Parts: sequence; structure tokens; C-alpha cells
Amino acid sequence: MSDVSLALAQTRYALRGFLRDPSALGFTAFFPILLLLLFNAIFKGVTDFNGTHVRAPAYYTASIIAYEIMLVSFSSLLVRVTTNRERGLLKRFRGTPMPSWVYLFSEIARTFVVVAATVAVLVGVGAGFYHVTLSVHLVLGLVVYLVAGVFCFSALALALTRLCVTADAASAIGPLAATILAFLSGVFIPVAVMPAWMLDLGKVFPLEHMARGLQAAFLIPGATGVTGVDLGVMIAWGAIGLIVAVRLFRWEPMASGGR
Repeated sequence: MSDVSLALAQTRYALRGFLRDPSALGFTAFFPILLLLLFNAIFKGVTDFNGTHVRAPAYYTASIIAYEIMLVSFSSLLVRVTTNRERGLLKRFRGTPMPSWVYLFSEIARTFVVVAATVAVLVGVGAGFYHVTLSVHLVLGLVVYLVAGVFCFSALALALTRLCVTADAASAIGPLAATILAFLSGVFIPVAVMPAWMLDLGKVFPLEHMARGLQAAFLIPGATGVTGVDLGVMIAWGAIGLIVAVRLFRWEPMASGGR
């Protein structure tokens, strides 16, 4: 069997494991839908975006999609890889004849499939319940930011596993970082009511650029929301994460003294 076939087989195995885990499936699939319903129940009518009034449901559909991409690609991947490492699974996997990259490929490929599926559900909820208008330009922008987002946040997650010595640390750091960035990036709170210093701080991080791009795609007719600045920031963060991960990623448990 070729390395590519092994990678695809390992990806299928990872996806089956995800589908057989009710807690992971429920959290990943239903939590973002719950958030979308809650925010649209709280922020009704219209909100401001780039100085114009826009429909709140479209704004929050885009925002929760951005949050879901980060939540699955960063928080969930960080917790899963750290947990598997501390249980000794990565060490045992590396001891098999399979190339080491197969495991990492399967985890990222699984992440991409899960993100794509949950984003499709969120788009369906937005279109079906809140009359969010879909277009070719919107779908194109959505695909671009989905791919860039999975690359960026997956790379950052693998890099951060070096700092997470235990699974408990990863379980705390991942969701906390995602929540803080969501507040800084205009995901949970409309940018029109956020203080300027918070908006400026949020622009340093990739979630703000992904959220803003997706919001533009959903709110501006005929726009993809894709800009060189937004993609550039995301790719730069992803490249930094990738470099750190390549240099510092560890396969042996660190809590027991692994290096």
C-alpha cells in the first residue's frame, strides 16, 4: 500500500472515530447551531458593518462560521493531539512502519472534512431560517476562507502542543484562546459597538481577518470578501505556526519528561 493510500485510510479511521464519539459529535455539530440561534435571538433586526446597516442574521451566520472554523481547527485539534500524545498513542504510532506524517495528515484532513460539513450545516440554517442570500461570490469566498482557516489554525494548534504539557492544559488553553479572540474579532459583539482599542488589537490576530472577510461575503452583494490583507495575515500566522510545529513538535509524552 502506498503512503497516499495509508494516509487516506488513516483519515477514514479518524473520521469513524469522530462519528462514534457522541460528545465530540454533539459539541462540534450542535454547539455552533445553538450559538447561531442564540445570537440571532438576542441581536434582532439590523446592525452596522463598515458604516452601513445590515441584517443581523447574515452578520452572525458569517461570524459563527468563522468561530466554528477556529474552534474545530484550533481548539479541538490542539486538545486531541495533546491528549493522544500524553496517552502515549503518538509514540506508539511513530514506532509503526507508517511514515510519521500520515498521522498528522489524517488529523488535518479529518479537521477539514468536519469543518466543511459543519459550515455547510450553518449555511443551511442561515439560508433556511434567516433568509440569508446565497450567491456564487459568497460560496467562492467561503471556500477560500475555509481552506485558509483550516491551514492557519491547524498549524497554530500543532505549534501550541509544544507548550501544552498535559491534556488538561490543552483543554483550558484552546477554548479560552478561541473565546477571547472571538470577543476581540467582532464575532460575538458587533464591531459597531466595540471600542477602537479592542478592534485594533483584534486585527493582529487571524480570526478577525477571517471573520471580517466572511462578513463581507455574506453582507455585500456580489462580493467574495477575499482581500490580500486578510488572506496575507492568515497565511503569515499559518506559516509561523507551521515553522514552529516542524521544529518543536513532540511525539513522546511531555508530562512524564518526554523531550
